[in-house]
Amino acid sequence: MTSGLALLKEIQASCTDAERKIADHLIDNPKTAVFCTIAELAHQAGSNPSAAIRLCKRAGLSGYRELQLLLTKDLYSPDTGQDGSDDSPQLAIELDSSLTVETIAQAVIQKSKEALDRALSLVNPGAIENAAALILQARSVAILGAGASANVAYDFFQKLTRIGIVANFSFDADVQTSIACGLDERDLGVAFSYSGRTAATNASALEAKKSGAALIAVTSVGSNPLEKMAGLVLQVPKTEPLLRTGASLSRSTQLAIVDILYTTIVCRSIERSIPRLERSMKAVHNKAHMDELA
Repeated sequence: MTSGLALLKEIQASCTDAERKIADHLIDNPKTAVFCTIAELAHQAGSNPSAAIRLCKRAGLSGYRELQLLLTKDLYSPDTGQDGSDDSPQLAIELDSSLTVETIAQAVIQKSKEALDRALSLVNPGAIENAAALILQARSVAILGAGASANVAYDFFQKLTRIGIVANFSFDADVQTSIACGLDERDLGVAFSYSGRTAATNASALEAKKSGAALIAVTSVGSNPLEKMAGLVLQVPKTEPLLRTGASLSRSTQLAIVDILYTTIVCRSIERSIPRLERSMKAVHNKAHMDELA
């Protein structure tokens, strides 16, 4: 499901000049990767083989061979053109005092759909399966996130608790760090940070690693400190601001990854998870009914 072209477009802006030459050449000529060696590719792009290798690493790939396979799939995908291209939308709305509610609503929904489509193009089924397995095997899961990502982290926390997975989360960054310090090799950390550069989240993630716990990162495509720390990365697209006020689409794409991962966890542990989910739903419903009668 992961698209090689989508990956290249997501990391374009963060590439060095030498890497960008490779990326630009592949986006314009995706068949190049299918038929060329890495040395031939570098020569055609006016760059060098080491830049091509760094580009693959920046995209979170194991190497040039994996990029070749992804671009080959793109060429035969019905969702892309004959040249394997798909126009990445500009995910921004220019604010104007004359905008009607109808126009704003249409724009917000459309841009959200576009962001989710980009998120889908980056889903790595193997990484999702591995993340689900790690979570199911762990003694406990420490969930980390600050700012807007804290809301995503909390959503994941409450989902895991409903199916009986021992999970820990706090909106207090200091408490998150304390939780991370109490982990060991039997535990798992899951860190949410769109930028991958949130100091509080990265500090807690580092403590989780020091404690011996495995670490999963949910972060945007490209190289960042959190991605480098994690043993497994679930990527979300780099999104432009939805409105030029600081609001962004990163929350919706991270929540989509949470839902994909959570549903996979339930499906891979269905005999255990469904009874627990049904029990928790019934208990919460009964409690609400009792509160109404009180």
